[in-house]
Amino acid sequence: MRFNKIIFLFFVTLTVTLNSFAQGRQIKKADAAYEQYEFAKAMDYYKRAYSKSSDKVQKIGMSFRMAECARKIGNYRQAESYYKRTIKMRYDDPIAIYYLGMMQRNIASNKTPEKAVSKYKEAIKSFQQYQEKVPQDLRAQEAIVACELAIDWTENPSRYAVTNMKKINSKFDDRMPCFGDKKQTSLYFTTARKGVNGRKLSAQTGQYFTDIWVTEIEKQKKKKKGKKSKPRWKEPVSYGDYKGVDDPISTKFDEGAVTFDDKFKVMYFNRSIMKKRESHSPRIYQFEQKGNDGSEPVEINIPVDSNYMIIHPCIVEGGKVLYFVSDMPGGYGDLDIWRSEYNKRDDSWGEPENLGPEVNTEDQEMTPFLHKNGTLYFASKGHVGMGGFDIFRATKRPSGQFGKVKNMKFPINSSYDDFGVVFSGNDAINGFFTSNRKGGRGGDDIYETKLADLEFIMEGVLTDEETNEPLQGVSVHIEGSDGNSFDAITNKSGFFEFGDEVIKQGVEYEVTYEKDPYIPLLDTVTTQNLTIHDFEVTDEGFLYTIVVDLAMKVYRLPIVLPRIEYDLGSAELRDLAMKDLDNLVEVLETNPDLRIQLRSHTDFRSSDEFNDDLSLKRAQACVDYLIQNGIDESRLEPVGMGESEPLILTEDRNGFIKGDEFTQEFIEGLRSRRKRELAHQMNRRTDFKQIESDPEDAKLYGEY
Repeated sequence: MRFNKIIFLFFVTLTVTLNSFAQGRQIKKADAAYEQYEFAKAMDYYKRAYSKSSDKVQKIGMSFRMAECARKIGNYRQAESYYKRTIKMRYDDPIAIYYLGMMQRNIASNKTPEKAVSKYKEAIKSFQQYQEKVPQDLRAQEAIVACELAIDWTENPSRYAVTNMKKINSKFDDRMPCFGDKKQTSLYFTTARKGVNGRKLSAQTGQYFTDIWVTEIEKQKKKKKGKKSKPRWKEPVSYGDYKGVDDPISTKFDEGAVTFDDKFKVMYFNRSIMKKRESHSPRIYQFEQKGNDGSEPVEINIPVDSNYMIIHPCIVEGGKVLYFVSDMPGGYGDLDIWRSEYNKRDDSWGEPENLGPEVNTEDQEMTPFLHKNGTLYFASKGHVGMGGFDIFRATKRPSGQFGKVKNMKFPINSSYDDFGVVFSGNDAINGFFTSNRKGGRGGDDIYETKLADLEFIMEGVLTDEETNEPLQGVSVHIEGSDGNSFDAITNKSGFFEFGDEVIKQGVEYEVTYEKDPYIPLLDTVTTQNLTIHDFEVTDEGFLYTIVVDLAMKVYRLPIVLPRIEYDLGSAELRDLAMKDLDNLVEVLETNPDLRIQLRSHTDFRSSDEFNDDLSLKRAQACVDYLIQNGIDESRLEPVGMGESEPLILTEDRNGFIKGDEFTQEFIEGLRSRRKRELAHQMNRRTDFKQIESDPEDAKLYGEY
């Protein structure tokens, strides 16, 4: 029995020893691959060793290395998970917290705008925690500022629309687009898809070695009215298949990052040759295609030590100037953008010149593209951005140096890696770039970008306020702050419209609406101080619509009816009375549905019969005057009231107070003869009442 225990313990010890030995070998292989920048390979070894290890300290170190591998491969979501685990395991270097913040920032764009903002706020908290532990490291504060800007850019995107080129992308990396002809109908790019020559997986990326492939635009069919359909790109093919020749470029190693000279006869590209147990830094090669025959690609001779990489060529000025990226000494960071001039006499390239600290930073810059308009576009991790590589533009100064670096913002940039942009034509309106953001088909994908048009429309309907019926023939006149003016007329539906040829960005307009007999309307509309959120996204771009929905009132003067007074025993109109009646004519003209009753009164000093007759004459005198001035008789009703309705004051007037009733008893009780005569005068009057339009259903609305 004891012998069996001894045998058992021996095998247990042997198994543990063998496992430890195997585990140690895995870690050594992982560390070696990591040091050789073979992060995909290192990740695989670390995973195996981690799963078998029981050493806590050892596992913490491997967990951090796995997070680093995932970060450097570009798998930010996996890296975030590994950094969280490493921090939870009490990793003693606060740098894990900083990188966690970087990963949270980098994956923010994989969310909806609302969730992206939330993820950026998580990243800010991580950077603040790191800042507390390492206050002297300024990177944390810079990262916090970058997150705050990213939140603002996410909520206020630029006018660029971004579309994944699903037709040409694969499940593998597709990146670095480049136009391949003058008409820009062909697109060259770098791909790691199935079908490439390098069938083995790269230890650095975990994907196939890359080749150069090509796609081109299908011939467009004309639509009606001469309009062309949207360009469609063909299924990509290898360079050899595209040219119909044995591929002179593709090898079992990495090729990619294409650029052409101005005449599109000479191609420049990267090639990275690897031999057993040694690797050569990627260099730039030159290849000239002549018909179906072409020379062998030749490495161009730039005076840079072979230990340093020369990548991402951009050839300009007829092949005389080359922009490229290198990690050579003398720069400002890990990767810098340089330029070199070609000396035709010596058939050699001159000493590289660094683009300087306004473009290059302590981090990484890459993928330079010099546009025809002189603007330099490039990708950077060092300038303030949304996360990962962002695309920037720089303006060339008279001195020849580039400066005034600006972020291209969201949606061209995301919190993932965005790089390798090229624009067609003379303006930065249509282009392509690379991104590994959410929504793609593989790792790196090619995206199309277009500076969306801003379109403006002003349209509306004018109606009658009382009837709610549409108003045809309303004159609409607009005066812009830019000095332009335009006119329109409403149709039978009351509708009018000003299109994009009239309404412009950044202009304030005064708008006048006029139609007889309606009261003119004055309004102000503007296209100033708009954000992209004010626009509706359409197939053609962004549309801002000014909608008008107004009701117009018929022009009518306020209904204020006069009070006419007379001399004793007379029905003759005084001058002041005629002036008041002239005003009444205007009121009646602007209120065509208004009907009035003219009620005349007398004082009590004559007989009832005399006063009844006199009051009717007074009312008729007013009616006759109004008829003479164009008022229809059917709208007027004279009534003789005699002395039956003494005046009752509704307000203080002529020394009398509100509520006084000018009856015979009241007037005779006044001590002042002057006031008694004044009271008699106020009783000798014609007042008016508004009555309904239907004379058969007359109803008093109240005294005026």
